This record gives sequence, C-alpha cells and structure tokens, in this order.
Amino acid sequence: MRRYALKWEVGHTNDPGVDPEVMVHASVPGAAQLDWANAEGWPEYWKAENCEQFGWMESVYWIYRTIIQKPGIVAKERLFFRCEGVDYQFLVKINGVVEHGQEGMFTPVAIDLTDKVAEGDQLEVVIFPAPDSGDYSQGRSEANASVKPAVGYGWDFHPRLVSSGIWKDTYLEIRNEEHIVDAELNYWVEEDLSRVHLDLTVELNRPSAGSIQWVLTNSKGEVEEAQSVAIEGQRVIAMNTELFDPYLWWPNGLGKQNMYRLTLSLHDEAGESVSRVKRRIGFRRVRLVHNPQVWDEPSAHPKGRSVPPMTLEVNGATLFCKGANWTPPEIFPGIIGEDTYRPLLEKAKGAHFNMLRCWGGGVVNKDSFFDLCDEMGIMIWQEFPLACNRYVDSPEYLNTLDQESRSIIGQLKVHPSVALWCGGNELFNASSKMSDQHKALRLLNRNCYDLDPETPFLPTSPIMGVGHGGYLFRDMDGVECLERIQNSRFTAYVEFGCSGVSPANYLKTFIPEEELFPVRPEGSWKRHHGLEAWDQEPGSWLCLDTIVDYFGRPESLEELTQYGQILQSEGYKAIYEEARRQKPYCSMALCWCFNEPWPTAANNSLINWPCEPKPAYESVKQSCRPILASARVSKFSWKGGEAFEAELWILNDSGEAQRGGTVEAYLQLDDEERFALAWDFESLDPNENLMGPTARVVLPRIEGQTFQLILRVESRREWNSRYTFCFKNED
Repeated sequence: MRRYALKWEVGHTNDPGVDPEVMVHASVPGAAQLDWANAEGWPEYWKAENCEQFGWMESVYWIYRTIIQKPGIVAKERLFFRCEGVDYQFLVKINGVVEHGQEGMFTPVAIDLTDKVAEGDQLEVVIFPAPDSGDYSQGRSEANASVKPAVGYGWDFHPRLVSSGIWKDTYLEIRNEEHIVDAELNYWVEEDLSRVHLDLTVELNRPSAGSIQWVLTNSKGEVEEAQSVAIEGQRVIAMNTELFDPYLWWPNGLGKQNMYRLTLSLHDEAGESVSRVKRRIGFRRVRLVHNPQVWDEPSAHPKGRSVPPMTLEVNGATLFCKGANWTPPEIFPGIIGEDTYRPLLEKAKGAHFNMLRCWGGGVVNKDSFFDLCDEMGIMIWQEFPLACNRYVDSPEYLNTLDQESRSIIGQLKVHPSVALWCGGNELFNASSKMSDQHKALRLLNRNCYDLDPETPFLPTSPIMGVGHGGYLFRDMDGVECLERIQNSRFTAYVEFGCSGVSPANYLKTFIPEEELFPVRPEGSWKRHHGLEAWDQEPGSWLCLDTIVDYFGRPESLEELTQYGQILQSEGYKAIYEEARRQKPYCSMALCWCFNEPWPTAANNSLINWPCEPKPAYESVKQSCRPILASARVSKFSWKGGEAFEAELWILNDSGEAQRGGTVEAYLQLDDEERFALAWDFESLDPNENLMGPTARVVLPRIEGQTFQLILRVESRREWNSRYTFCFKNED
C-alpha cells in the first residue's frame, strides 16, 4: 500500500447547503476551532478567559475541502480515501455528491475513489454541529443520545468547549485490487500458562485464487509459527494454531512486557505478495476474581454474593493495582499524538503505577497511547464513552453505540495492556439512574463478550463494594481524608481525590497578573476551576477556607500555593497507603486524577497540563513504591501537649520474600530531631504487609506551623518515608 497526504482548508456555515464565506488552512489531524482561531490571530485559548470566544463554534457546520491530485495507478490497483476518524457526525462528498454519511468518531472510513474522481475534483467532509439531545437538565446531558464524549460539554476540570474536526489521520491510499480488509486475532492462554491457542480470521475485499501466509515472530526475532493457507475463492479465511511455552506479557513490576509481531500477507495466484498487514501483539491471561472475605458477607440468610469480583489476576498472579484515572490530555483530541502521550506515561510508570483507568467521559485514546502502554507494562481499564448521564434506549442511539463499540473493541483488543472493559462512568448513581438492565449496557456487555471474551467486563464504576470519592482534603462535614479512608471498607478505591492548587510560577503563565492575588471568586480563577468548579463545594477546588483554617490567611501567592500543596501531597499519601494497608480485601487504588486537558488553577490532578508534575506527584510516587515503611496517623492537625500517635507498617507489594530489619521513627520539631521508636520487624512474606507497634510522643510547643514524622529503615534507604503535619500552638 502507498499513502499520499492531502492538503485541506476549512470554513464554517450555518447552512450546509451554503458555502462558507471564508476558507482557511486546516491542519489534519487537528481541530476546526483551532484552525479558525489561528487564521484569525486569536490569543491562546488556554490563557485567562479566552476560551469564551469559542462558544459559537459548536453550533455551526464545519466544511473541510481538498482538491484531489490523483496519483498514478497501474492495472490491478485501486485508489481509496481513508479517514481514521472524524469528530463527530459527518458526510463525505465528491463534487457535491454524498458518498458516505456517518455518526461516530471511532469508526474509520474507506471509500474506493478509483472510478469516482478525476484530477482536480473536490472532496469535502461536512461536519454537523455538536450533538444536542434537547435535555438541558445539566450541561453534559445534551450528550445523552450520542457517543460523543461528554467532557466537552463542561466539567469541573474542563471548560465548555466541544471539539470538532478531522481528528485522526486522513490520506489517499493505493491498494491492490485484491487486498486484506481486516484481520482479527483471538487467543486464550491455558490456566497453567503452558500454551496459547490462536484463532486468526482474515477478511478479503473479494474472493481470491491465491493464498494467505502468516508469520509469528517473538521478541527475540525468532519465528514461532508460520502458515500458508490456500484461499480457494472465499472472502473470509479462518486459521488456528497453538503456541507452546509462550513469552507472556506482564504488568509493570511483575515481569517483562514480551511482545510478538504478526506479519500477514495475501499472495495472488502467481505467488506474488499483493497486500500485507503487520501487528504487534502480546499474550496474557487476565481475570477478575473475588476479593478475600467477600463470601463471608452477608453472614445471615438468605445468603448471596455481597460484592462482585474486583481483584485482578494476570497470568495467575494476583496484584494490587496502583494508578490513577486518565483524562483527555488536551481539549482538542485531534492535536494529541505520541509526543503528548509518552512523557505522561513515562511519569505514570515512574510513579510505580501498573494501571490507568481511561475515564468514560473522555475520548478513547489513539493507537500510540496503547502501543506505549504495551511497552511500559501499564494496564488499561478502558471505559466506553458514557459518563454521568441516563443514556437513551432509542434505536438510533443503540445502532451508533453498537457500531462505535465494535470499532473500539476491534482496534484495542490486540493490545495486552487493555485488561478491563467498562461500560462507563457513574451510570448507576442517583443522577444517571441507569442499571445493568439498560439496553446500552447489555449491548456493550454482549459486544465485549462476542469480540473479546477473555478480557473482563464491568457495567460501570462504581459497582457495589467499590469506592468513588471523596475529592477534598477535608469534606464539608469537617472530616479529614485521613479519617475518612481509615473508616472506609471497599474492595477497590478507583476514584478518589485530594484537590490542590497549582504552583505559583505555573499560575502566572495563564492568569493575568492583576488577578493573581488576592484570589477572587471570578475571572480566571473561576474559569480555570479554582473556585465554584464543583457545585457540591463552592470553594472548590482551591478550598481556601481549609487552607486558612490550618495555616492562617496566606500573605502571598507563593504562601497560598505552598500550603495548598502540602494538603494535597499529604492527603494523597494517606489515602494511597491506607488503601494498600487494607489489602487483600482491597485490591485497587486509582486516584482522580492523573492529568488534565488544560491549565487549572486548582484541581485533583497530579500532573499539570501539559506535563508538569505537582508536588503531590512525588508524594504519590513515594507511596506507590513496591516496599516502604508507612505510618497510619489519625489526623493532620496537632497542638502542643497532645500525644501524637503513629502506627507503623511495612507495605509490601513485592513478589519476593524480604529479610527482616529495623524501622526507626523520629519527629522533626523545628530544628530538633527527636527519637520516637525503634521496631525490629521479622522477614516479609511475598506480597504481604506487616503491622508494627505504635509510636507515641507528647508534642512540645514549637515555633513552626508544621512538623514531620520520619521513618528510616536500617540498610534500606529506599524504604524510608516522611510525613508532614500541621501544628497549632494553643491560644
């Protein structure tokens, strides 16, 4: 196959039958809104309140236009227009005649142009206004009858800015008149991991008199399997084989990310290769199994299952999933590429994460995202584009969901990193009011089973026994996250947060100088989610009242950010470590959230847009180490004369036994380091935590507003830990 780039221009109109008055240069893949803004010389949309200029753009038709420069083709070749994705509903026209119409941004388009176009003909992609169901009960409910990701309709970390445009690669492609349309590989790994059973189905565009050849090569470059099958006229060919003693793919921290390469080729009657497909694949056996102790609940009759399975087992090994929720890394998905994904995913791996939950409010990521997750051993909990809505059961919506979900599953299931399918985000809660009997979720369950039966499926998150929230260091009832998590009991914490203000130097890049300090509940601080971002907490996400209560009113922007970052860092540290202490009943800790799509003044994110770690990232990185000394402390704020208590632990996710040692606990009080306790611990069993004694120290009066607890492990500096607490002198 040979590919040729296209040169595009774009314009907008209120009537698709009327040409745009002005056409401007279009970057493809990209976003129509950005092309228009760049042509008009608008300031950056992510600064101040500039995004308000974009509001009208979701209500117009965007028309992309290109002139065909027809490449030379020879006998037995065909010319195709190939588009990997258009956001969202669109028509494809040639010289004004509709050749294709589609709703859905995740299903690619291939149109045979060979006999339809000549040199200089015009090809157009007409994109409809943003989907609008007419339900205005809440902003995002306008998306409840479409498979358009709801995040663009406005969220507590994302402005109301609905993307539109050709968001994936688009090109002309020359193919042989006989070619491979699709190749589907299914496999399952035997329980003892000794053998992989492979089934390969190949679809051709037409019957052929040739043959199909396929070669499977392992990560060492060795040919593991090779077959050649005569076609004998049929369009769909099925082949199967077995692979013994496979090199398996393992998550980060458990083993190597072994990958194979599949090369599939179609040979014509003369034996010449006329079409070829190459794919990287990895083999793993993944299961969701019951957490320990759940069958003991309920204890009375009638007995039934208390909570569904939530422990992930990969290649027979159960593991504690440490990670975060992944949100779209840009407002406009068309500008996202490998250079966007790689630095973020390297940060995730560097934080010892082994899982990211790709949240259902956002776009399904591009192929390069999953390639990198395969490479880095980061498992993906992949949700379909349903979130926080009661989705309709209309035939039109279900047909689109069926088409789009099948495309998503087909594109992603080859990736070993995709370890869990999920119908969407928070569909069973009071605002969405859906259940597993809704047709949309029954459809998704069916499609996942039909197309990828070896990967687990959940209808939504949370389900019974699983925790979402909270998102503040101290909630509206005055309860600190330290206390809340210690009094919780969930099989998995898959969405929890602790909001934190962005660093001062970062705030100065997008908030005008005159608005920076003191903070006001208007302008850029509000637009960028520092205040009134979440209606359940008007002070979110900055939570200035909480900062003032602990530390007093800040006298500068730098002081404000310093205090706010202490709260976020220590809050996340407490939640991650307590979730780990609760294993094996608890099996996951995934915070909300890892990243963000544009600069936020305050947010629950660990990484500021585009890829700038907050101090909380380093704290989470420390709390997710495979082994560490840890402290369970009941509260954050202390006074002189109180008996400070810290229960000591060793948290251990290592698969190997560890020798015993000594943990020493110290308090850093102003300039003095005071010894508190020494704990001689026994050897550690693989993947088992160890609880130790409680250190108790009566706190003296100190000058500083904070003090620290320091844990040192003899001869294991990499296990050391440090915690910061607030100190208030008595009035």
